[in-house]
Amino acid sequence: MACKTFACKTLARGAVALALTGLLSACGPQIEQAAAPKPITAQNALALQDVVSSQLAPLQLAGRDYLLLASEKRGLVLVDDAGSEQLALDGGTVERFALQQLEQDNWLIAVYDEDSAELQLRLLDLEEGSPRIRYLGAMATTAPQVAMCFSRQAGRTHLFAIDENGLGHEYVVHPREQAWEFTGVRPLYFGEQVSSCVVDDRSGRLLVAQPPLGIWSLNADAEMDEGREVFAASAELPEGEFGGLWLDGVSGNLWMTAGDRVLAFNINTPRQKPHFSEVLADMQPVSAAVLQGALLALEEESDRVLRFAVTLPEPAAEMQAFRGPVEIPRVRASAQTAPVTSGGDAADDPAIWVNPVNPSASLILGTDKKSGLSVYDLNGKLVEHFAVGRVNNVDLRPIQHGKFVAIAAATNRTDPGVSLFGISAAGEVDYLGLRNLDMEDPYGLCVYRKGADLMAWVSDKDGAVQLLQIVPGTGNVDWSLQQMATLEVESQVEGCVVDDEMQMLFFGEEDGGIWRLDIAGFLAGEAKPQLIAPVDGERLAADVEGMGLYHAGDKSYLVVSSQGNNSYALFSRDGSQFVGHFRVDINLDKHLDGSSETDGLEVSSAAFGSQYPQGLLVVQDGRNRMPSQTQNFKLVSWADIAETLKLPQ
Repeated sequence: MACKTFACKTLARGAVALALTGLLSACGPQIEQAAAPKPITAQNALALQDVVSSQLAPLQLAGRDYLLLASEKRGLVLVDDAGSEQLALDGGTVERFALQQLEQDNWLIAVYDEDSAELQLRLLDLEEGSPRIRYLGAMATTAPQVAMCFSRQAGRTHLFAIDENGLGHEYVVHPREQAWEFTGVRPLYFGEQVSSCVVDDRSGRLLVAQPPLGIWSLNADAEMDEGREVFAASAELPEGEFGGLWLDGVSGNLWMTAGDRVLAFNINTPRQKPHFSEVLADMQPVSAAVLQGALLALEEESDRVLRFAVTLPEPAAEMQAFRGPVEIPRVRASAQTAPVTSGGDAADDPAIWVNPVNPSASLILGTDKKSGLSVYDLNGKLVEHFAVGRVNNVDLRPIQHGKFVAIAAATNRTDPGVSLFGISAAGEVDYLGLRNLDMEDPYGLCVYRKGADLMAWVSDKDGAVQLLQIVPGTGNVDWSLQQMATLEVESQVEGCVVDDEMQMLFFGEEDGGIWRLDIAGFLAGEAKPQLIAPVDGERLAADVEGMGLYHAGDKSYLVVSSQGNNSYALFSRDGSQFVGHFRVDINLDKHLDGSSETDGLEVSSAAFGSQYPQGLLVVQDGRNRMPSQTQNFKLVSWADIAETLKLPQ
């Protein structure tokens, strides 16, 4: 018979409890009920005067310890380690702030001021030995900000700010003539109830507390995959509201408050239980930190800081051994093209046509692999778009022809084949139509000249690489492709380039590395591809993607996109020696973001004018930021690359 009444259900639950108790008893004395932790009481308190604070953070000025507190009545308040007030803004309503040391005795502060609805920047420093706070700049917001934290990236200061709706933004904050500027980098989405954030600059991870879900961890670098993962799950945390996060960068301990507890985690070991957990007697802390070997805690809207004598967790051993990733040199972007019209992963591969009469009037061809081929000028302005299908890779070479001075070829995956384009001496581009191939999915492509003949290597995404001859026609429709040979490869090939003078093919096996093939020897049946630069995770990180050759006599280089670490590797012309690598970085002066996850690239040593006197590198940008838009192509001056890598002049 079903048990439906409250009394019946209560009796049933009691019977189950008795049965479980009997089972536990039968298991022996080794199973015991976990004892409730004993609350710890404060050793003493720092009394504050009319502060009403919900956040604190320790800092040092001139070797002395201080506490900075948010104040709902007086903006920001600075007290010494005895609680004696040193200075205050005396204005504004501040509940949250972010703090970053710029240099000794210089601290950058970001606050959200509720009265003005602004994100504000302040500088805390010393004037004739006494602390002072100076105004740097502000930005209006559309919603109250509930979490803020700074990050240091490539010598720049980045600020993460998350509003009460869970919408976050990353900014670069930097000085200008009149005031500091907020340059938006990207949006971030979390959902409601975010309480705080902090950035571990050692690992480059942004940590966000979001009750009741736990603590998220994601890449702070906008040019990397977000890589969102759980640092501490809700099951590892006590019930109750989460308060502030505070990272002790010296010990490697991440401190947080939750309910009536203060917890500490080893910043190097995500998904682990806290190695410090104490219940605080008669209080619900919202902010905690360590100062002079003691634990400091603050209740919400409080006028006192409680000090607890506790045994602090040992510093993480990894902090001493960890040296961080090897910093790859950075070169600022010089310009960028207009974004492609297609969303998602769309822009793919560029080619550069050098105008032999007027190099400054040269063109960049770029594929939109969901739409067609775009043509840009050297300022990145869209000149023309050919909606011819899913073109993937593009390359071109000069040609002697009555109508055209160059021919471009692009693999087309809509109707498997190669789309051809003619370029006139005036820089006008004509579509010459599609030539079908006996290939399931045309993917990579590179064009080269063999004497008077125009040749192309074309890879099948899941198959071999075909060598084709592009046979000229008299008009626009009678051009043809003639298959000359087939190269069997071990895995997927996309990026490739040919050294026309040496008749040497370089191609990238995406997970394997760079291969080199003597074309003449291969056609004679005497040569096979050689792996000359394997993927090692540092110089080359999978996937190996775009390739280009910078031709300048004995200063020639093979340039390769190392997609896995968002960098570009330079090798000697024959590919045998690694020369160096670099990343394309933000250019704040021109409001340009860097580049990342690059598919295709092209490089030319032609002098394109004052902006590109030693040549130009064009790279696909997989994450177009500042602001976030559809993908595009970034332009980089070779002179800047040569200066950064100290290449021979």
